[in-house]
Amino acid sequence: MVLAAVYVLSVQNLGGRKRADVTSEMAVALPRLVQVAMAAGDRYLAANLAGFRVLVASTELMREENYAVQARLQEDISWFNPAHEDNYYIAAAILPWANQLKSAQYVLKRAAEARSQDWQPAFYYAFNIYHFERNPALAAEWLIRASEQAEDRMQGMYLQELAAKWYEIGYQPRVAAGVVEALAEQVQEGAFRRYLRHRAARLRSLEVLREAANAFEQQFGRRPLRIEELKERGLITELPIDPFGLGFGLDEAGVPVLLMPHNAKQK
Repeated sequence: MVLAAVYVLSVQNLGGRKRADVTSEMAVALPRLVQVAMAAGDRYLAANLAGFRVLVASTELMREENYAVQARLQEDISWFNPAHEDNYYIAAAILPWANQLKSAQYVLKRAAEARSQDWQPAFYYAFNIYHFERNPALAAEWLIRASEQAEDRMQGMYLQELAAKWYEIGYQPRVAAGVVEALAEQVQEGAFRRYLRHRAARLRSLEVLREAANAFEQQFGRRPLRIEELKERGLITELPIDPFGLGFGLDEAGVPVLLMPHNAKQK
């Protein structure tokens, strides 16, 4: 989660910067053709001019209608020049938190497609899918894409590790295990591949426990109250061993779940 922490800190840093009066800069967004005409037909210059308007406006004074204008301007910049670095970074730092998620994602997706050696647009795009859209499975797919664009190998591994965790949240255990196993085969033999294989094994065990819990309900007319009941009633021979040492538990509905570090002691 190191990358997510870095992202949040960057958001706070950019969002808190003091900028110029917003009144004139975020009052209206001109049509794109007009902006290009004012830039002598140069769409890259039009992108830079619109970007300057975004940079000098102060978020401290902005209201909802001003953020809507900023979102429109940043979409325009992306349309003129999808690879514009300042544009995607400001879009990630400000727009989602100002109820302009759709515009932020438009800018970030185009930047991810245009900047093949830059992992950050795809990462921010994935973070927004995870945090705002509550879709960890799709977010994990974009994290994998970000890992493929990372120049640094360790950076790519961190992104893949985070993707593996989000897959656990977003898919059924059997599907998630298959995804993580496939991910493991894409990396070099070593500690990280073993780590991914352990995650996949953990998911396979969770699938076995969930099938046993369903059988328990069919047989006894209720969900198990303790994970140990599955063994006590003969539905599994042994409780699976978690390779990470955290174990398995039940949620409030009696469904087996993976225990995480914050709740492992409660099992």
